[in-house]
Amino acid sequence: MHNGLIAPYAPAHVVTTVDPSLVAAVALAGVGSVLLVALGATAYLRRRSRSYLLVALALATLLARSAVAVLTIGGIMPFEAHHFVEHGLDFVMAGLVLAAVYYARGVERAAGVGDR
Repeated sequence: MHNGLIAPYAPAHVVTTVDPSLVAAVALAGVGSVLLVALGATAYLRRRSRSYLLVALALATLLARSAVAVLTIGGIMPFEAHHFVEHGLDFVMAGLVLAAVYYARGVERAAGVGDR
């Protein structure tokens, strides 16, 4: 703390105490992420296609973000690192989604599906 405020180098969303509503939000996000990963994995197991695998992995990054939040709240991951890791996971998620679309579109073209 600096003059009753969060230190000037800390991002505005950094909290210095564990707020029960924050824990509840992270827990809810974790449960939702587990459900989404399970749905994505189920879809992949049914379709067995690379694009479904990439989407399932993209959904898994949401679960990884929840894990980062838990590690940060638990004091295991420093606040400075959590922001970097979360944005890194955002980048990975976007890349996986784009790769899934690119791959699916390439398969459609090769099969002659959706040609105009």
